[in-house]
Amino acid sequence: MERKKHIGIIMGRIYKKTNKRLLSGILEQARQLGYSTFIYTLNEECYNDKVRSGEKNLFCAISSSQLDGIVYAPYTFASEYFYEYIDSYLKENFNKPVVRIGMESDMGIPVWYDDSSEMSEITLHLIYGHGCRKLICLTGPDTTQVAHNRAEGFVNAMKSAGIPVGDNDIIYGDFWIWAAKKLADEIADGTREMPDAVVCANDTMAIALCDALAERNISVPDNIRVTGYDGFTEARLHVPAITTYQTSQEDLGRNAVCRLYEAMTGETAVPTKLEKGILLCRESCGCNSQNENDRFIVYDEVMADEGILDCTVSAALYETETLNDLVLKMFELQYKFMDRDNFNKERLFLCLCSDWDTVFQTETGRGYRTDGYSDTMYLIGSEGSRMSFPLEQILPVPLDKESITSTFLLPVHFQDQCYGYIALEVNESIDDFNMDYIRYCREVNNALKFLSTQNELKRLLYRQKLSQSRDELTGLYIFENCRGIWTEMQDAARSNGDQMYIIAVTAGGLRHIENDSGYVESDKYLASFADILSKCCNSRERVFKYRDKSFVIIGSGHSPEKRISAYLKQVEESVWRNSISTEEKYMVYARTETKVLPAETYLSPDDAAETVKAMTDKLASDMNDQLSEHIHYSELFELRREIFLHPETDWNGEMCSGRLNISKSYFHKLYAKVFNISFMQDLQKSRLNSAKKLLATTSMLLPDIAEKCGYDYYNFMRVFKKETGFTPTQYRKNKQ
Repeated sequence: MERKKHIGIIMGRIYKKTNKRLLSGILEQARQLGYSTFIYTLNEECYNDKVRSGEKNLFCAISSSQLDGIVYAPYTFASEYFYEYIDSYLKENFNKPVVRIGMESDMGIPVWYDDSSEMSEITLHLIYGHGCRKLICLTGPDTTQVAHNRAEGFVNAMKSAGIPVGDNDIIYGDFWIWAAKKLADEIADGTREMPDAVVCANDTMAIALCDALAERNISVPDNIRVTGYDGFTEARLHVPAITTYQTSQEDLGRNAVCRLYEAMTGETAVPTKLEKGILLCRESCGCNSQNENDRFIVYDEVMADEGILDCTVSAALYETETLNDLVLKMFELQYKFMDRDNFNKERLFLCLCSDWDTVFQTETGRGYRTDGYSDTMYLIGSEGSRMSFPLEQILPVPLDKESITSTFLLPVHFQDQCYGYIALEVNESIDDFNMDYIRYCREVNNALKFLSTQNELKRLLYRQKLSQSRDELTGLYIFENCRGIWTEMQDAARSNGDQMYIIAVTAGGLRHIENDSGYVESDKYLASFADILSKCCNSRERVFKYRDKSFVIIGSGHSPEKRISAYLKQVEESVWRNSISTEEKYMVYARTETKVLPAETYLSPDDAAETVKAMTDKLASDMNDQLSEHIHYSELFELRREIFLHPETDWNGEMCSGRLNISKSYFHKLYAKVFNISFMQDLQKSRLNSAKKLLATTSMLLPDIAEKCGYDYYNFMRVFKKETGFTPTQYRKNKQ
């Protein structure tokens, strides 16, 4: 499957109207050029170090293999902590073109709008529209190119009107409130001559200046006219409303994508359309804004606190007891932020680290994942998809739509405890990414923390009841604590002339049980699995618990390879027989790694521990590579149960693959991967097992047994003799 073309977009505070307009321009141009997009943004920006740590992990999901380039707008983040971190992260980890919207850094390809000419337009409005002759400009820090660009526009306008500009007429400030307050003090105490107007280089300084002047009984616009720049909603809501220049954020976004396209392909792209910004004349300069175009007086998130996401969301999520219940409730509550018409058009994905709720034992105590995501992620989708996938894919490639999409990625964490990320995939409209959605995601974060805490408490309470001298769950000796037993077994083997062997076993299928029914249920299956491993051991073998879901069998004998093969076959048969006889809902399967120690080899306890660790680490790695076998695990398990319970059915690959809605070739491959036996061999095995049972326990005629087991009489006689070495009659006579 050919990879879709994707670009990444990194932005903060997309819920703000100005930033959303910028994003709209980026997405419009990207679609026109045939690119889908991944949009990386944050839940919240604050000064809490733990929250920052949890938020910044999102950028670990940036992938050079999936993204052809990135558009990055650092000024949309409220905190310099994040854009400095992102600058550093992209330099070290992303090797494709990056367009950086802004002029403050040499990182990436800079793109900006023509703020110099726009500042000139504001200044000329004051000169010719209101007759101002004494004007000063309050711009940003002297160290930033943007501040100089805007000051340059002011100077150009003054010169074109024949008005001289003195050294004190340009004030380099901070793009924040302190420089504005200082200027108000200077004007009020007479340190600076009162000007006709102050041209501020952004709305924040203009608002702060108006407020500071009012506190000193200087009226705006009666005594001084004030203008801003940017066109923020706060400027319209202020009293008096601030005259400002609303830049064309959409045009800036289109130009950024065109510049990125040129860097990625070497070809020139033309923006879908060109549009200038708009000078918004309001009360702060002496104009009347009552007739301002209605398109600016719209719903804005600044005023949207009332009625957003009532507390029923958190209450509903906190009631769930398993991950499966939580995600079902989570998708059920999508209506809290999603337009009803988009329910079948947009998709929501929860992508969790493979160890999202695992508690680690560290040198300083108990800990959890805090730094980055796991190499393998687990996805649960609102449309029913559940699968593992490599982190580098961002989202599983099989879920890609043919159409162009935009996907918003938000981090999922609780303070610095990292869970994964949540993805909202939309088509054309981005209206569903709003403050309601952000708060919804925060509730999901908190609910996952609550669930992981509940799981940990349940696990502790359940295991507290078991013996403290051995593994609490299985009752087995813990391998790390059995150095003396290892030495005793090795000495006994040497005295008998036997070879030592090690079998590492990891229980598969437990994650599926945990997600579906919770940790208590998965622990029950793990304990049952451990019991089977113990019962299959002979007198020269011992089974030990190793790590959370792994076991180690240590044994000795004269023919170790033969004994290992017999043991593993016995375990497999016992697990399956137990699942059939007890009609269990799930089945735990074994993944194994074996090692035979050369004759006369003597391993110290430390060396033995290292050997076991290497074997179990390899098992863990191999299981992570089996990305797809969990997708249809439940269906395969139920299908295999039916095959063994009803061997008379005319089972075939086409019928079975149809039931799972997958191709015939993929079914055969998946069946063999999950059960370590081919479908046809397993079918033969189920029929022979049934025949043996009927021969040993009934007096049915051979033709009837053949039919009952799915054979015709001739094939039954031939296959039975070939597989067992006996005719059916001989087998019945021996058993009876």
